[in-house]
Amino acid sequence: MVLIGGVAVPVEVAVTPAHRRQGLSDRESLAPGAGMLFIFEAPMPLQFWMKGMHFPLDMVWIASDCTIGEISQDIPPPPPDAADSEIARISPSGNMQYVLEINGGEAASLGLGIGQPVEFAGSIAGRYGC
Repeated sequence: MVLIGGVAVPVEVAVTPAHRRQGLSDRESLAPGAGMLFIFEAPMPLQFWMKGMHFPLDMVWIASDCTIGEISQDIPPPPPDAADSEIARISPSGNMQYVLEINGGEAASLGLGIGQPVEFAGSIAGRYGC
């Protein structure tokens, strides 16, 4: 569970390199209000892409100080026949340690904003920071 400004988002955790590579690719949908939390060992330049995605996403970039650093909103999936070189890469402007992917448009509807504190709760509390 990820808590942001009073909003609780149940998450699947992607902590291994293989799980981070797979992410939400090849899934038909993501339950409303749910997400996938990508966890990295330290703050670093991150780059994500939407290969194999079938629905738009918001990417909530979380800094090592457990605050929202940036939000990339409503990123559309690529066309099914897009070559790898044609698929956009999405990056924050600075180093981040975590990324929360949620359905496109949910960051705005939930009122998420830059600088909000982020807390990991439930089964991930105390395991990965935040």
